[in-house]
Amino acid sequence: MHKFLDTPVKHYSSGMYMRLAFSVAAHLDSEIMIVDEVLAVGDAEFQKKCLGKIKEITKDGTRTVLFVSHNMSAVSALCKRSIFLNKGMVEYDGMTRVAIERYIKHTDKPSIKHE
Repeated sequence: MHKFLDTPVKHYSSGMYMRLAFSVAAHLDSEIMIVDEVLAVGDAEFQKKCLGKIKEITKDGTRTVLFVSHNMSAVSALCKRSIFLNKGMVEYDGMTRVAIERYIKHTDKPSIKHE
């Protein structure tokens, strides 16, 4: 990472932008942190570090993380409570296990295409 310290941000890849943004946000002392699909970019090592940092941030109960993701493994590992949204509407708000079951059941349905 040290080799990138002198590199202008305009030369960063999308993955590097994501790493930088997450690093800055994770070290701010805010009450609420919104993480939207941060794990969709980056390698497995970066994803593991992000998950670890999110767990660390929330363990004392003084900070809230709003974690938005389609990665059900990450949602299951991080969240006690989940909200399943469908077309902008709340389908379910409650236990993560149930939210994931409903999400998977919904995504297994064949979609109806209008021509």
